[in-house]
Amino acid sequence: MKQINSKIQPQAEQHERRHVYNGDSLNQSANQPKGNRPVRSRKKSPFILIVGLFFVSLMVVLYIWNKICVNKLVIEVSELHNQHEKILNINEFVRAEINRKSSLERIGKIASEQLGLVSPKEQPVWFEITQTHIEEANNAR
Repeated sequence: MKQINSKIQPQAEQHERRHVYNGDSLNQSANQPKGNRPVRSRKKSPFILIVGLFFVSLMVVLYIWNKICVNKLVIEVSELHNQHEKILNINEFVRAEINRKSSLERIGKIASEQLGLVSPKEQPVWFEITQTHIEEANNAR
């Protein structure tokens, strides 16, 4: 009989050690803790899997499309920048050419050599035209 009691006694000690967190001891036979249920893996719906793959592929396509558009815009901006630089250089060249051709020395040289113009030796005289002078000029015609 000692053998049977010795086998039962460790089980009883295990039940006595269990306590509820509020401090009351459990009734050994009435409140046995339930064991965990077996874990069941949920089956994935093929529809959700296809929708997920479609969404991921759509995001990848949109990302690549965005990269391509940005690269095209960068190329266009660099071409426009180069064109702008060329136009600025041409403007500077034209301004330098205008300054060179509108210099008084050059104009005086062309006037004297090609057109035979001579600088006046005396100062020009200022005179006023009045209404009477205009009427006399009209009557003389």
